Amino acid sequence: MIVEDSPLVRKMYGLALSPREHELTTAEDGRRALEILADPAQRFDLILLDLRMPDMDGVAFLRELRRSPRLRGLPVVLTTVEPDGSPMLVEATGLGVTAVVKKPWKPQHLRQVVQTAVSAPGM
Repeated sequence: MIVEDSPLVRKMYGLALSPREHELTTAEDGRRALEILADPAQRFDLILLDLRMPDMDGVAFLRELRRSPRLRGLPVVLTTVEPDGSPMLVEATGLGVTAVVKKPWKPQHLRQVVQTAVSAPGM
């Protein structure tokens, strides 16, 4: 699942993560992503999460995600322009993210991070 407020960036994820390799579901903010994730029939291997979004940002989303026993262990790759050490990034990583990818990202690097995250033991 891709949780990103920018339509252009969502499209870039789609280009970087080939639909032949990954089935992609998108949400424009954390609130919409939680609505999708609430359906127990939906299964996801990973969430690509933008940190800064209107309505419900990545930190608020992570707080809610980690409260759900069913979703708590879902790997999250955080994408951000936040500088290392920023309070928002520190809080988000403290809520348990698998990896952080800085924007602008390179498609090959993003694919590698996603592959590593979904291949990790326990996934």
